[in-house]
Amino acid sequence: MPTKARQTGMTLVELVISIVILSIAVVGVFSALGTTVGRSVDPMIRGQSIAIAEAYLEEITQRQFGEIGADCPAEPGGGTRADYSHICHFDGLNDTGAVDQYGASIDELANYDVTVAISNSSNLGGLDSSVVLRIDINVTGPTNETFTLSGYRTP
Repeated sequence: MPTKARQTGMTLVELVISIVILSIAVVGVFSALGTTVGRSVDPMIRGQSIAIAEAYLEEITQRQFGEIGADCPAEPGGGTRADYSHICHFDGLNDTGAVDQYGASIDELANYDVTVAISNSSNLGGLDSSVVLRIDINVTGPTNETFTLSGYRTP
């Protein structure tokens, strides 16, 4: 009597079930990858905001010390940033789109808005507030997230 040969391979039902399981796994992986890629631009925007704030803070701290209020020297004639000689001249600066130290627009940074607030502060090591200026730089990026960088300057 001849023995019946055993069949090898997959049935149609097994093949369909394998395809369904593999499809679910692939969809899960692509969903996770899509979320990661979608959020990868946020750190870049935050990093750019930090770089802008640091550039403004460096520019401001290199100017002469001048107290806020009556002790701040008069606004320079032209009133442009290139003419600012004292730190207090930057108080209230509001740039729509980041600009360089000469006031020229930087096209690549047009979506970043910068505001500057300068005030007398006594929160620095117990020094008298008349000799401490606090500089706050606020940078709002294209995602409307605001980054604030603060620094202090003494004479």
